[in-house]
Amino acid sequence: MLRTISFCFRLDTHPAKENIMENGHPHASTSQPPHWALVLRAKALRNAASFGYMIHHYANPAAPSATITRWIDCTLGEKKGKKVIRLDVYVPKGVKLGSAEPANRPGVIIFHGGGFVLGHGTDDARWAGAVCEKMGAVAIAVSYRLAPEFPFPTPVEDCASSILHVTEHAKAYGTDPTKLFISGFSAGGNLAFSSYHLLHTPSKWGYTLPIDPPPIRGIITFYPLLDYSLTRPEKRAACEKPEFTLAPSLTTLFDSSYLPPGVDLLDSRLSPGIAPDGMIEKLPSVHLAICEYDMLHAEGVKFKQRLESKGIDVSMREIKGEKHAWDKPPPMSPKPSVKEEYDATIEIMKRWLDEKTK
Repeated sequence: MLRTISFCFRLDTHPAKENIMENGHPHASTSQPPHWALVLRAKALRNAASFGYMIHHYANPAAPSATITRWIDCTLGEKKGKKVIRLDVYVPKGVKLGSAEPANRPGVIIFHGGGFVLGHGTDDARWAGAVCEKMGAVAIAVSYRLAPEFPFPTPVEDCASSILHVTEHAKAYGTDPTKLFISGFSAGGNLAFSSYHLLHTPSKWGYTLPIDPPPIRGIITFYPLLDYSLTRPEKRAACEKPEFTLAPSLTTLFDSSYLPPGVDLLDSRLSPGIAPDGMIEKLPSVHLAICEYDMLHAEGVKFKQRLESKGIDVSMREIKGEKHAWDKPPPMSPKPSVKEEYDATIEIMKRWLDEKTK
């Protein structure tokens, strides 16, 4: 859907510098459009994206519907709130939540993409359905609060809060809290790593966790954004076919919405791929799926190499000839490669489970 929006919407935003350098240190630009203008543009894009996903979900084969929907609290940060995070829960066929059977299924927490500005947890319904069917897992898709109304770090805090909530209430979701995975797409991939960093180094940012974080079995990300210290022009230039990347007007809107003026772009909750070694070494097993003609391709490859150098169990698959968000509309019906990549990823997750139980 981002690719359609990128083509169709020519926003009235002059390409601005995505960051500035002060004494050699990257910060977000202090020159941004008015907040009200960002909100109006974001709402217009959300309406367009919602319509596209509605068609996509009904295309053959139809995407599954969530079994239940719940609203939970954000328990971290300055924007704590009651019932502000939506969870769409997908349960394998034949399984009843709250039944007497043991709550020993894997749980897969999913963070959607959309540049931190667009999207819902249900955008990834086909991925949720795949992990239910192929793994027997319960999938929990998180709709975190969006920028520009809720810029960084609120989405990170919402995602971290959702991980703690699922851990604390694992039995109610039919999951084993020692068999949890985190997954994310694009911005959601960023949030998967960022929320993990927050939960395992909370004192760095002054957080007090209500419970201990769970032992995550693995982090699975599709075309994640990992490094905000690089400008968008630098990322496009590193792409083999920069003309296939998202429009500058769209990425400018995303960055202006998510990044507060003057924010430190080296913050590990923002650029998780360049976090200090001590944080990287705490990561669990990692799988990356990257698209060949994506401006985020190069940072994905670099991150994989860094994880290998630190002894982290990491795998990566490159989707040849594809652009960012290749698994999302258009086309309205999923490409055969989507099932292929989802199935391959699930086999990796099964291997992680088997290795930890031996």
